[in-house]
Amino acid sequence: MAGIVIAGTVLLAGCTATGGGPGVAESASSPDWGGVSPEQAPGGDAESSAQDAGAGDTGAAGAPGLPGAAVEDRAVIVTGSVEMRAGEPLRVADAVSDAAEARGGTIDRRAEGASTDFEPAWAILTVRVPAAEVEAMLDTLRGLADVTTLDLGEEVVTNQVRDLEVRVNASRASVERLTELLTTAADTETLLEVEAQLTQRTSELESLLSQQRALDELVSMSTIEVRISSTTVEGPTGTPSFWDGLVAGWQGCLAWGATFLYGLGQSMPALVVLAVIGLIAWLVLRRIMQRMPSRTEGGRAAAAQGAAIVNPVADRAAAPTSER
Repeated sequence: MAGIVIAGTVLLAGCTATGGGPGVAESASSPDWGGVSPEQAPGGDAESSAQDAGAGDTGAAGAPGLPGAAVEDRAVIVTGSVEMRAGEPLRVADAVSDAAEARGGTIDRRAEGASTDFEPAWAILTVRVPAAEVEAMLDTLRGLADVTTLDLGEEVVTNQVRDLEVRVNASRASVERLTELLTTAADTETLLEVEAQLTQRTSELESLLSQQRALDELVSMSTIEVRISSTTVEGPTGTPSFWDGLVAGWQGCLAWGATFLYGLGQSMPALVVLAVIGLIAWLVLRRIMQRMPSRTEGGRAAAAQGAAIVNPVADRAAAPTSER
């Protein structure tokens, strides 16, 4: 009986060890997936590896040190000036305008002057053409007239473009988050605060977008100032003669006379008022001057009479002398 009990105990212990062994081994060999099944973990690991690889490729492609990326992402503002000499500057200016419009450009400013006796014809144009058409436009200008001076410069604004793009994206995301918060505001105070923040962020976003559009326009459209002068030094009539000087002097005299008469007409009302005031003042002064002689003669007579009273001896001494 004791042998049966001992055999049963040994058999039960063996079964227990056999049942717990695999579980323990399995738990020891299985890693902790943090609630994720082993079947899902390898896939997720591969996906993250692919994302890391893609991110690494993107970073390599966008690296500023690579020639391909520098050429593709480089933002440049091209500006320049061209001086030309032509026999007919106005006709050449029309041709320059047509060439710019044919290449998708515009004329932002145009100034011109016709030929006179003392100054030849001239023209100044501010031409804006796509950046890709700058070289073709310069070739066209060389074919239209003699290019005497060419000054072309570049300003790299790649960092400004990228900075504006990052700031625009961040501001747009902030506006979107605030818009979502606005729809889920719990009370009026929160609603007003969110609205104030949303208004401020929207204004900042619009300002950034405006700067971005202006910078993109400067990058996409290059600006060239074209100055066209005449090939002749004198005017169409050549060196001015004596008759030309006489005519110019007579015209200047007429212009001076017209200016003088115009000024005289403008000052006539003031002159009339001043004349009336002067006449009144003259009459008053004349009245005063007419009264002054009578007062002076009366004063002299009184002075003589007073002297006679004061010195009677002198009068008596003078009387015999006068009788003699």
